Amino acid sequence: MKFLILVFAASTIFLASCNNTTTNDKKSDKDSTTTITNFFGKQFENTNAIAASEVVVQINSGKPFKGVMEGRIMDVCQAKGCWANLELPAGQTIKVLFRDANGDEFSIDKTSTGKMIDVNGVGYMDTTSVEMLKHYAEDDGASKEEIAKIKSPEIKPVFTASGAFIKK
Repeated sequence: MKFLILVFAASTIFLASCNNTTTNDKKSDKDSTTTITNFFGKQFENTNAIAASEVVVQINSGKPFKGVMEGRIMDVCQAKGCWANLELPAGQTIKVLFRDANGDEFSIDKTSTGKMIDVNGVGYMDTTSVEMLKHYAEDDGASKEEIAKIKSPEIKPVFTASGAFIKK
């Protein structure tokens, strides 16, 4: 009988302590996950974000943009999450490349399509080679026929981001 009481008491203490630890761990995991999973690359202050459409106007006028740009994600590289296209008016997009200070790629969540994002970095005019355009099309799941139709480079605004913050 004493043995059963001892086992019951030990089980109760064990379960009570596990329950409290689990609850506290869930709260701290949730808080840290929220902070960690929303930021990708280098963290930054995102209080003065400029709309992607305004950034493109500045880049098209011949002036590079340095700072924080915001926009809606239209699609994300499904191979690695290393680039995203942000929505512009008239069905156009601006490609955002995710690169750290050393020029190495970092990735965002591949399921971020439709979400708002702030990206910190530099926007500029760039020529995208036929080879890279085909690579992007392949990443985006284009058919071999669609990829074969890419014959000339594109000159358009791009944005290289050292950090990204996906809004919920």
